Amino acid sequence: MKRISIFLLTTFLLASCLITNRAQAVTQEAWSEAVTVYGAALEQNNTLKDKTSTLLNSSPQDKTTYVYAEDLGKYLNLQSNNDVLKSSIRIKKLSSGSGLTLNINQSAGKITKITEDTYKNALLTAGVTDADVTIAAAEDVTGESALAGVYKAFEAQGEPIDQSKTQVAQEELNSIANINEQNSGVNGYSQEQLNKAIAEAKAEIAKQGGNLNTTEIKNIVIQKIENNGLMNIINENQINIIVNFIENAQNNGIFNGENKDQFINSAKNYVDDIKNSDGFKKATDKAKELGNNITDTLKDESFWDKILNFFQSIIDWIVGLFK
Repeated sequence: MKRISIFLLTTFLLASCLITNRAQAVTQEAWSEAVTVYGAALEQNNTLKDKTSTLLNSSPQDKTTYVYAEDLGKYLNLQSNNDVLKSSIRIKKLSSGSGLTLNINQSAGKITKITEDTYKNALLTAGVTDADVTIAAAEDVTGESALAGVYKAFEAQGEPIDQSKTQVAQEELNSIANINEQNSGVNGYSQEQLNKAIAEAKAEIAKQGGNLNTTEIKNIVIQKIENNGLMNIINENQINIIVNFIENAQNNGIFNGENKDQFINSAKNYVDDIKNSDGFKKATDKAKELGNNITDTLKDESFWDKILNFFQSIIDWIVGLFK
């Protein structure tokens, strides 16, 4: 028994070093610098570009590119023209497990349609789980083009993102924005509650293998909505809309495969960010006032679950070496 324990411990430590070194090497090679992506309208407007660069805190060492109308069609299935594309982004991919950090600088121009939490939810759906992202515009904009800019940045680093996943993310963005609008001013509703419920639902689906049927997905969504104090607020049609875009995400392989654990961990970090926000704290107080209860349904795994999952990741990694 002692020999087995020593063997397991040795394997544990060796695999930890191998996996960590391998992940760090890949990250350093691919992302030695950040990428700044400007909206196409700034390409011929140096004044606007310089102002936006300052808002993004861009560096002369950044890779620089532009997001054009065809990029919105390619990644988001949206029609537009270059003259109106003014929201821009700066992004740097971080080492695995770092999580997603998003800052929207609205000191000069407001993002009028897309919220920070909604951006994060969509980025997680698209598979962007470990990155530092800043979004800004020198004038008021809806903010939809900034998401295409994130994907364009990955393309500039030689890591194109699956277009089917970006379009699923855009579907989610639009759906959540519409649900937020429909419930604007409704007593006991907040977008923080909705985003937390959706993130928790997606994480639970990933934990269960990412291969659930429509009824199973709907049951999870309803449970998370109830746990976040929204059961008597989100209507049946809105629930079905949420189920639909989550099911589309599942069908595109977002919740299973080698990225499953990374997605779950990033979802946990995202939920933690929501729980620490002022908006969510106010929503929790309001829910208590209305007799509803908001619970934390993304708790850490037990120690034994972590050990089992870790050794499973070792097995998956070793198998991957022979593919």
